[in-house]
Amino acid sequence: MNINRRMAMAGIAAAVAAPAVRAASGWPERQIKWIVPFAAGGSTDAFSRLAAEQLSNALGQPLVVENITGASGAIGLERLARAAPDGYTLGTIPNSLQTMLPYVTEIPLPYDPMKSFVPIGGFAQFQYVFVVSSSSPIKTLDELISIGRTQPGKLSFGTTGPGTGNHLATVLLARKTGSEFTYVPYKGASQSVVDLLGGHIDLIVDIVGGVDALIREGKLRPLATTGARRLPLLPDVPTVSETIPGYHHVGWFGLYGPAGLPPAIVTRLNAELQRAQVAPKYGSALVKLGYEPMPGSSADLDAQQKREYAQWGAILKKT
Repeated sequence: MNINRRMAMAGIAAAVAAPAVRAASGWPERQIKWIVPFAAGGSTDAFSRLAAEQLSNALGQPLVVENITGASGAIGLERLARAAPDGYTLGTIPNSLQTMLPYVTEIPLPYDPMKSFVPIGGFAQFQYVFVVSSSSPIKTLDELISIGRTQPGKLSFGTTGPGTGNHLATVLLARKTGSEFTYVPYKGASQSVVDLLGGHIDLIVDIVGGVDALIREGKLRPLATTGARRLPLLPDVPTVSETIPGYHHVGWFGLYGPAGLPPAIVTRLNAELQRAQVAPKYGSALVKLGYEPMPGSSADLDAQQKREYAQWGAILKKT
């Protein structure tokens, strides 16, 4: 390649990179849109708004949450994927959408979960808890597993739908223990709780914050939580991994941008996310609902999503 051609190619490369450089150097100069792919009022929306408030204060520009719903969250994520990578459109992606939905949806997704987005950082994570009615004869996770093995399908498990986090918590348990359960679908977690209390089903898995009050009232019996360590909110409840080594299943919320987001913006946003998670207001909200902070770099979140994506692909393709 001659000198003139090399100079021309260098000029083209500089021209392509220039918008990203300009975006990063003066960013942010105006308000930022934060897409939440679910309706207002749920936990995804609540924690997104709380994190957005913290980042607004740190960045000196408003971060405005926009709820874009539909297609189990895919419509909101398509909007994020198509946005300009200039740092003015961000979005919340729960791991249920990023690592599980691609394997259970019957409609092709209009984006590639591993290529269409840039992971910025996690800002909340939560465990699930296996619970039975307090009147159930099942007292421990070992007993639950034993029945699932020796009497396949006898125990009924209420789920909010195939591929949801609570459904997959039990799928993972069944895979690791050779157990089998009968799945009963519900439109929402609240009705499954009612039927569990009424003795119509044997078991549910829910986020800890969703059933903590009923556990404290003695109406539900917790068998095990799904994370790597016991929760401060339920210190006497063992983890599944104490019985089944290697079991780990948590939910999380990550902040993402469209592919091509400048690294300088990713770094700045991640740094502010880390600070936000130690702010008293944010931390107290997490603890109150049974959530935990999710510190870590962009690379940490990327590694986590890829690990889970591979794990659920291996499991769900056989289910």
